[in-house]
Amino acid sequence: MAEGTARAAPVTEGFLMRTGRTYQEQGNIHQAIYVYFNVIDRHAGTKEAQEASDRLLKIAQEYEQNGQLYMAKHLYQRIEDAMGL
Repeated sequence: MAEGTARAAPVTEGFLMRTGRTYQEQGNIHQAIYVYFNVIDRHAGTKEAQEASDRLLKIAQEYEQNGQLYMAKHLYQRIEDAMGL
């Protein structure tokens, strides 16, 4: 059983990242943010968690560039909290 569980995580991580990217590409940013934080929370320390963090940071930077400063600040803070910074 443990062996099956060990294999399930990479499949789930990949699925979540594909889902997040799809949401982001479709302009469903809030859904993408939710998925990316799910990856960070559930799969900390993986390359997918780092990619999710990078994607969240890019979204926050886009908010900042577009003058959505509250959203940018809020997202930056959530990223720091999720990553334990």
